[in-house]
Amino acid sequence: MVLLLFNSRSKVVLSLLNLQGLVNLFALPFSYFFFLPFLFIPCFLSGQISDFQIAEVSVGYPIVQEQLPENYSYDPLFFTTRFPVFNNKKRRITFYIEPQLAITTPPEAFKKAFEFGVNLGLQYPFWKSDKKRFAAAIGAGPHFLSLETELQHRGFLFSDNIELAYYQLLNEQIGFHIKTRFRHLSNANLQKPNLGIDNFFLMVGVFWKAKKFK
Repeated sequence: MVLLLFNSRSKVVLSLLNLQGLVNLFALPFSYFFFLPFLFIPCFLSGQISDFQIAEVSVGYPIVQEQLPENYSYDPLFFTTRFPVFNNKKRRITFYIEPQLAITTPPEAFKKAFEFGVNLGLQYPFWKSDKKRFAAAIGAGPHFLSLETELQHRGFLFSDNIELAYYQLLNEQIGFHIKTRFRHLSNANLQKPNLGIDNFFLMVGVFWKAKKFK
């Protein structure tokens, strides 16, 4: 009976280890397949969804980096795409969905790390003119982190983002933006350790606007 129980538990442990290996093997390729389709979704959206912008694509790099216990800084190259799902014209608030992908290359002694996830958020333009505006946004959502560190447990967690952005039209429909973004990663104490990872990003990108920018 004891031997049978031991063998059963061993099989379960081995199964879990094999499952973890499969997750590690396929998580990075899946992150690309997860992220890339969202780049094309805005192409099919109606310009009437939002009177501000249809979609945007951004790339960012942290100007303030988290120093990890392993004695190196976590500095991911950060990619996002965003498109609106609802626009409250009266209050000028846009609700959006934002897929995210990040990759970092640590020192040779450590493995490469990557992230992917989705933020749901809202954006509010607090100053605007015909071809430019300043806006604030806040978002949060589920995230996956492959980083192995004593600071934060790898795997499922949450990504919380706060940003300030400047938007400038270049012609009738295309413009560029510059953002500063604070981001916090943690898992709400679902697993330990959970000290959190913080970064402050400088981001640039392009956006496509709808027919009306006002």
